[in-house]
Amino acid sequence: MGLFDKFKKNTVPERVNGAAMLFCPLPDCGKVLEQIEELFQLAHGEGGNNITLRQDDMEIIFLTASPEESGENAQYAKEQLQGVAGYVYHNETPLLEIKRSLFYHLRQCKSLVQVVYSFDSSGPRETKEKEKQVMAPIFAVTEKLQGVITFGDGMTLQNGKGQVILDKAGKSELEYYMPAELPLPDDWVKDAPPESVERRNKSMELLRERHIYVTPWLPLLWEKAEEPGRSVEEGCGRAAALLIVSLYSECRVGDHLSYEKAREFVAPILEGYGAEGYFSPEEKKYLDNPDSTEKEQIQFAWQYENLWVMEWALGLTDDLFWPDRICDVPGSVRLMKKYPTMEALLAAAQLRPRRELLEQADLIYRLHWACVDARVMGMPAPWKVEAGVVMERHHALFWLAGCDEMCPWDEVDLST
Repeated sequence: MGLFDKFKKNTVPERVNGAAMLFCPLPDCGKVLEQIEELFQLAHGEGGNNITLRQDDMEIIFLTASPEESGENAQYAKEQLQGVAGYVYHNETPLLEIKRSLFYHLRQCKSLVQVVYSFDSSGPRETKEKEKQVMAPIFAVTEKLQGVITFGDGMTLQNGKGQVILDKAGKSELEYYMPAELPLPDDWVKDAPPESVERRNKSMELLRERHIYVTPWLPLLWEKAEEPGRSVEEGCGRAAALLIVSLYSECRVGDHLSYEKAREFVAPILEGYGAEGYFSPEEKKYLDNPDSTEKEQIQFAWQYENLWVMEWALGLTDDLFWPDRICDVPGSVRLMKKYPTMEALLAAAQLRPRRELLEQADLIYRLHWACVDARVMGMPAPWKVEAGVVMERHHALFWLAGCDEMCPWDEVDLST
């Protein structure tokens, strides 16, 4: 070997290999392959579970697998899908909204695509250039399939634009992230009233604008706006009952008054509205019990949130703000004090149209799902949402809108 032979550039190309894993919502491997064929305008292949792209010395192979198939591939797909979702769930990132949405996205993924690529390279510069060329179609497939992709060690998850959604250090290149919006089957809403579908779609759009994911599979509210709903008399009676229950509870748990003193405090208000007949059975039982627990008192003190919704529904205020904080309790009480009798309250009240009540009920129902699901997963409520306020609004709005066949106050279904 000559003195300078070791500095000679090796001109013999080496084969460079790489791999990635793509997770996508489509459950059918055949549909996945059809989407890839459509993207690259390829002739439809018959059978098999893979597609190969070749250009000069560059090659990309896409191999599909789904848990819904049979055999080893199905088990492998299941393990990979569960594994990546678990990895995200346990990622200790401060970016909770991105983590939550990415977890939801992965949870709705039903198949995976193994990506294997290779090319010849004579050095680092050529490797970098060809990797760039190879990545373009791989990310295009990711975008087409509404998927999430990871390369190498699987610790960094990227979207179809190549942006890092979340890495092992808990960092992201995104300000926010939303899962893919999956289309519903054509027959899913075939018998539903058009207004129910419109309400649902409007709610979903508003939630996506706030970067809050809600499963698309929640039921529709089938109530029709033109059908009879609650009367203004029912709304005013409910408002009076909620005011008294809330004030009584605040006296007990906030001011630590005795049962007798608390009842004495609300007695003039009760008399002013003639409210004895407006309480639900559970409210009456609570008010008549001198030995109510602190937990019960706190629970009924939350009725201020329901009262605020009643005041809005009766046209006494226009401020049904986004539920990111508790209501203005003193302001709510002052508002009711303007109308200290049922006659005065009825004269001032003007119940909002049932269509408007149903729209708000639909929105809060879907938002409540997001809060409950977050709690089940051990995560905080979605960004800028107070879960307790959402639950109380769900109760008030479902009752006002006459959901669940105009059921009584104590029987409103708060399940999601």
